[in-house]
Amino acid sequence: MSLARKHYSRLDVQKEIIDFCRNRWAAAHYVDLKGDMIFRRYLHGKPLRISDAEDFSEIMTFNGYTLRSVYATANVYWKFKSIDEVYDLANIRRCSAVWDVDGELSKWRETLKVAKEIVAFLNDRGVEKSVFLKWSGNGCHIHVHEEAFSEDLLKKHHPLDLAYALVEYVNFKVLSRIRDILIREGIKVENNIDPARVFTSPLSFHRELNVICVCFQSEDIEEFTPEWINPSRFRHDSSWRKFMRGEADEIAEDAYKMVGGYPLKRRRRGRRTIPLDKQIMKWLWRFEENQNSAL
Repeated sequence: MSLARKHYSRLDVQKEIIDFCRNRWAAAHYVDLKGDMIFRRYLHGKPLRISDAEDFSEIMTFNGYTLRSVYATANVYWKFKSIDEVYDLANIRRCSAVWDVDGELSKWRETLKVAKEIVAFLNDRGVEKSVFLKWSGNGCHIHVHEEAFSEDLLKKHHPLDLAYALVEYVNFKVLSRIRDILIREGIKVENNIDPARVFTSPLSFHRELNVICVCFQSEDIEEFTPEWINPSRFRHDSSWRKFMRGEADEIAEDAYKMVGGYPLKRRRRGRRTIPLDKQIMKWLWRFEENQNSAL
């Protein structure tokens, strides 16, 4: 039995993945019978979903392939039985704000320094109980739980708009604190919020590295080491489920006023990667343009 298959056979691992992926559009990387990596977002002509143990068993045994990695959207949907439904913006019930701090595993300390600044800013703006971090392969994801936005706020703004604006806004605000380390270490902080983007599920294997995606809380940033992502003795905090409804409302309102909503033109595939130095200059320009009107 492969290391990945043995890992995914564990009931505690299955539970974490099922709970995270439920009501999200899932995706998976497999190793096929030839040893090639393939990516799947659909199963039997429908969007891939992992809502219960039966669903998980089906993706585990798909075509006799070896399941390697599991992903899910930041979006939580009202329903998604068809392809049309997952591309219907009106069908998005909630959306997590996710910062993708992308570096190299060998630079994990530097990557966490960047993540720590983002978390500190969120905490200073009152978002504490709805924040969790994931270490995924070569980088760190910072999540604000989708339930941190109140129903009243969601009546005024689309959840995708709120998540996109919040990530962009915080990037502007912390840029002066992280600019030097981004340039020096080649770390990127990306806003990958879009209608179809997927993020690594907790307790998924990385698609290339033999490491596990684990969650942890902000108070544990200083304790984190790569030993936590070792498949044979990983350390994972299942409290990623916790949130406080409405605690992200104030900062999300400010973010929306400054940034606006998600730019629909970005829905096109084939996103062009902007060089890091140009990203920073763009952020600086936009930050300076908006700082007088932003809170």
